Amino acid sequence: MDTSRNAIVSGATAGIGLAVAHELLRRGHKVFICGRDEGRLTAALAGLAEEFGGERIGGSTCDVRSLASVEQMVALAGARFGRIDTLINNAGMAFISAFEDITPDQWNSIIETNLTGVFNCCRAALPWLKKAGGADIVNLGSRSGRYSFAGGTGYNTTKFGLQGFTEALFLDLHQYGIRVSLVAPGTVATGLGGTAAEDWHLLPQDVAKVVCDLMSADRRATVNWVEIRPSQPR
Repeated sequence: MDTSRNAIVSGATAGIGLAVAHELLRRGHKVFICGRDEGRLTAALAGLAEEFGGERIGGSTCDVRSLASVEQMVALAGARFGRIDTLINNAGMAFISAFEDITPDQWNSIIETNLTGVFNCCRAALPWLKKAGGADIVNLGSRSGRYSFAGGTGYNTTKFGLQGFTEALFLDLHQYGIRVSLVAPGTVATGLGGTAAEDWHLLPQDVAKVVCDLMSADRRATVNWVEIRPSQPR
């Protein structure tokens, strides 16, 4: 039986998203990546193709804040592989700022990217996922979706919201055989939000392995929520 997956990974030109794409390809799956920056997308695609060949790889620019942009990206992914059975929502942004210093533009940007972007990707991919006869949506959350921190008004809001979105979405979509999971890592050495990497931080490949392991579970099992903490508690 063919167990290979055809996956879309958003925000996959660097960091966790690129690590997830790499791990999926290493396991024999097909991957369509997207990101807003054309130069970074081209470089990511070239690097993946050099290691794995280009047959199982596709990609396009996409701004997840725009439903039209997402719909175009999903159509390209469907045309590239003929089937989409996995959606990994990784695109996101962060900033650390006291509430009184947050501008309306910053607030709108983080909400539109971290929450509306996930909604857009799920909405656009849903017809494909329903046809797959057993699909997965994995949302990249954060431990910041359970534990607040000073300066995290914007980021905490989106990650708390994403946890609720994920749990409710599972209840809506399980009737179609679509599993919905959330992976919530602690601090990862990606520089997100201007956080400098330290030796105790998780690495992107640590998160990527967990994401891919979720999809290998028997279809009778859905892992709804996974928290990943560094070995050195912080």
